[in-house]
Amino acid sequence: TKAEINALYFATHKMKRPRGWNSPFPLGRYWRAALVLFFNYGLDTGTLWGSSPEREPVLWRHVFWGRQSPGGQSKEQSPWGWLFYRRVKTGKTFYRPMNRVVHVHLKNILPENPQSDEPVVLGGGSRPNVRFQELCSLAGIKAKKNAETGRDEAWLLKGLRKTCATYYDEHVPESSIEILGHSVGGITYRHYAHRDPLAFKAIMTLP
Repeated sequence: TKAEINALYFATHKMKRPRGWNSPFPLGRYWRAALVLFFNYGLDTGTLWGSSPEREPVLWRHVFWGRQSPGGQSKEQSPWGWLFYRRVKTGKTFYRPMNRVVHVHLKNILPENPQSDEPVVLGGGSRPNVRFQELCSLAGIKAKKNAETGRDEAWLLKGLRKTCATYYDEHVPESSIEILGHSVGGITYRHYAHRDPLAFKAIMTLP
């Protein structure tokens, strides 16, 4: 829910400094940026942090501050810049516009001298879902109930991907199909001649 999203966001200020943490900013600042990226693009943990050594996370060379899409496939211009990423499961690549909120949060974790091959978001650790569950606890968010078993289950970061889809479809119907990179489905959706403008509109106007 919106209330839970807000609670997660502000609970990042309570996140403790991990052992051996030597990054220039507090852990919570990176997690606020991560939550914004999850919410705006429906990323998965492998795409954002890299799930294994051979997986490439979002790096600073994937962030473009210019107005024109570096991918060249979009005629739209974004005053806030662009973000490139590759989905781990499908290998599909995306050039997505940054809206004002994404721009602000990435600027807020921008190192003084960013190296092109350095990851953008730090603080995922080897088990980001464990850290996320700690954040849920700080936010006072209770475990979800499994309808089939009746048992409590911990929240996982992939739940934010579903949250992203829900809010985009409420905002611009069927836009989540393109934004999350799902297979095309639905008669109405097939009638869009170009899918990039639909994603652009949805991202740039998401409340």
